[in-house]
Amino acid sequence: MFAGEIRQLWRYPVKGLRGEPLRSAVVDADGIAGDRLLGVFEPGTDKSVWGGSHPKLMGWEAAHPAQCSNADSAAGDPVLYESGGAAWALDDPGLPARLAETVGADKGVELRRTRGSAGRMLVVFEASLRRLSEQLGREIAAARFRPNVVVDADLEPFAEYRLERGSSIRLGDNDFTLQKPCERCVLPSWTPDGSNVRDMELHKHIIKETDNHFGIYVTTPARVVVKVGDPIAG
Repeated sequence: MFAGEIRQLWRYPVKGLRGEPLRSAVVDADGIAGDRLLGVFEPGTDKSVWGGSHPKLMGWEAAHPAQCSNADSAAGDPVLYESGGAAWALDDPGLPARLAETVGADKGVELRRTRGSAGRMLVVFEASLRRLSEQLGREIAAARFRPNVVVDADLEPFAEYRLERGSSIRLGDNDFTLQKPCERCVLPSWTPDGSNVRDMELHKHIIKETDNHFGIYVTTPARVVVKVGDPIAG
């Protein structure tokens, strides 16, 4: 048994780009509304242009425009911001060429709709993040793992990986189901700001110490709302 609270919420409207912090989020069987709805691809193919192959993608950010009635709304198309701060509308004809140029995608890029976040939400525990930082002797930012939810709970570091799959986790007033731990690709080893610097020691450490897992996936069949500051329990 454990208890704690939600400290951060994040949404990534475009896979591979930096995301946006939220105060609240609508979640349903498709995951967080507006999360990972767009992907970057080589033109005319299904080959992804992603952060592991083009880490400069993370120099770009995607965010939904604030709505007067709900600043965390996923209504409308996201706006893309390059590392220098210039904003691009999704339908701007110059966007693909500019994105390809700045991230080194020599074959060009296309932005296309995807299947979203596969109906799941990635939760990272602060205790495990702190222990990872202690083990490596430097701060490891949560942003490296592209979480949807960062929680602080009274669990020992890495204890979340011993939780039984299919068990219930309560976020706010809502029951979620633990799907599985998140198996990591090479992406966390790249700096999450697009500066194109790789931390191979971090990658090797995760493989050795946590069986190449960090964070857990949770799902819900219902349409619910979660907020920063909500209690959690499991």
